[in-house]
Formats: sequence, C-alpha cells, structure tokens
Amino acid sequence: MLDFARLAAQIADFAAYRVDEDRSHGRRLDRGHRALDDCAPGWEALRDRALAQSGGPLRAIPRTRPDECHGCEPRPATVTVVATDGSQIFPDRHVEPACYLLNVGRVAFHYGTLDPPLIQAEPTLRYHQQDLADLAEDDSDASPLDATSEVVSALRDELELRWLFDTADQERRSGRAVVAMADGTLIRWMLRGMKNRRLETLLLARYVAELDRFREAGIPVCSYVSRPANAEVVNLLRLHRDEPDWEPGPDSLRGLQDRHLYQRRLAVGERSAVFLSRSEVLKAYGDHRIVAFYVHGCGEVGRVEMPEWVAEVPGWLGLIHAVVLDQCEKGGGYPIILQEAHERAVVRAREKEVFYRILARQARGAGASAPTYSGKAASKQAPRV
Repeated sequence: MLDFARLAAQIADFAAYRVDEDRSHGRRLDRGHRALDDCAPGWEALRDRALAQSGGPLRAIPRTRPDECHGCEPRPATVTVVATDGSQIFPDRHVEPACYLLNVGRVAFHYGTLDPPLIQAEPTLRYHQQDLADLAEDDSDASPLDATSEVVSALRDELELRWLFDTADQERRSGRAVVAMADGTLIRWMLRGMKNRRLETLLLARYVAELDRFREAGIPVCSYVSRPANAEVVNLLRLHRDEPDWEPGPDSLRGLQDRHLYQRRLAVGERSAVFLSRSEVLKAYGDHRIVAFYVHGCGEVGRVEMPEWVAEVPGWLGLIHAVVLDQCEKGGGYPIILQEAHERAVVRAREKEVFYRILARQARGAGASAPTYSGKAASKQAPRV
C-alpha cells in the first residue's frame, strides 16, 4: 500500500527538478533547431560523413534535406487498411505443466465502400516441447530450448507479421489501394538481448521471410511507433556540431529526442524527410533495410517505419502518410485501427485467471492431472490477511 503522506516531500522535490529540466530542454531544443537549419544546405556531405563513421551512437542517414517538411496528400476515397497487434500469456514458472498463449488481433477497414470490416482475434496455445524444436540446436545432446519471455515475444512478433500479411492478402480488392500497418518498430533490435547468436540469426531470417511475402505480393507495409524515443536525427546533428560521442559538454544536444525536434518543426499533418536506419541488426534484413519518417498527428509526433523498397515505389510514401494521418485523426491521436487490433489482442489479468481455470477443468475432465501452483502463486490466489 502506498503511503502518500510519506511520499509528499519527494513529489515536491521532483516538481522542482522538472522546472530546471524543462528550462534545460528548451535551450537544447533551440540549439537543435539551429543545427538542423545549419546542416541542411550541405546535407549530402553530412550524409557521407555519417556513412563513413564506425562506432559511436546510432545516426540517421537522410535521403533528402533533413529539414524538409512535407504536407499530406488527400487520402484515397476508397482504401483498405489492415492492422495486427499481439499479446501473450508467458510461461509461468509458478505453474506446471508449462504452456504459453499467443493472441493476435487482426482488423481490416474498407473505407469508401460497403464492405464489412474484419475484426477478430487469433489465439494460439502452445505447450509441446516440439513446438520449439525448429529453434533448438541441431545437436541431439543439447538441452531443449526453454520458452523464455524473450523467445515467446519474438514468436509473437513473427506471428503478428504473418497474420498481417495474410489479412492484407485476404482483404485487398482489385483496383483498390491497401496499406498494412503494424504496431511498434519493424527493427528487431531486441533480439540482441537473447545473447544467443544462432537463435537470433534464425528468428531474424524467419521475420525477414515474412517481409519477403509483402514485397512479392506488392503490398505496402509500415509500422507506427507512438512517442518514439529515437535520437538518430539528433545524433546526426551532434556529428554536424562535432560533439564528442560519449562525453557531451554543457551545450550538447544529448538528451534531446527526434520527436522533440519535429514537434516544433512540423505543422499538424506534415511529415519529415525520410531517414535510413543504421541499426546493427538490419545487416540481416537484406533488401528490407528500414527507413522512417516522423509525422505530426493530431496528438503527438509519431514515427512511421517501412522497408526501403516501400518508400521507393511511386505513390506509396504519400499513400502511407495520408493513411497514417487519417487513422490518427480518427483515433484521437493514435491510429484507430491499431486501437481496435490491440483491444482484440490484449489478454487481461482476469482472462488469464479464467484461462488457467479452464485448463484445470479440461485436464480433470480428461483424466489428466490439473496444473499445480507454487506456494507463492497459491498464496496470491487466496490471501490470508
């Protein structure tokens, strides 16, 4: 139980700290905009310099002048927009036998038509050790691969992208534009946290194979990142200002994020220039190098990512800009279709409890042993005090 009386003085200290931080942030933001204006005329030289750099912080590579602001084209009168989002019940070490659930919400909206929307969830229960056999070591003497939270999250991301393609392919109509939209980043940088290079390579290859399907079918795919924490454009400006990489001085731009720059730079509805990411993990993406732009929706500056080949197809960049902005307006600042996909995907605490009860009931009905709980888990289900 939180004791707010004992916390009050600390909250007051935090408020005073925030006043100082807000002033420092304003000064950094002014310096950032001056640097953005200053580097723009010679942006090609800065781009080449960034490409030649090795090590240091991650820097965006501009495809055009980095200070550009692009207005939005009208959204097509008829267009199909599809999206997926995923959730899961992770394996719980306090419950035996181990199992996990992947739940993907998939949605399709057909604007300007009488076609009904598609709104549904696709749950997948996994429990056999052989479900992970294709990820395990080839060596038969190796220990079986555990369904850790990192592995389950990676499998959920893969399943989200697979369902995104299947839904887009199923719902697209001849002569009508279609846009497939994922939630969050397309850059699987989090796989590095597995500390298993062989597994990372395999999971990346499977993810890239899903992107191959979009390219082969000619379906533009993108993702929307809400409140992005990226600082690649800022790091490019730091390079322009000859700032030290890791020991910033008092006038450094470090601490500024890209969205802060574009919150002031872009008018509502506008997008930034397109930047190429140089994330290390993209070396495994082959022809699917990820590019991104920032868009000022009606509530925030979001980051829109897509494979580079999508941005190079005439008309698709403008189409994605128009669709994302329209979705943000309909959703009050966040794409409405991603909100719907999330609602179909999310597994709430109460549903998790019901899930385990049904597992136990079905197991007993089949004559099998019911799931067992650790003392800690059992105590939470029936607290004594």
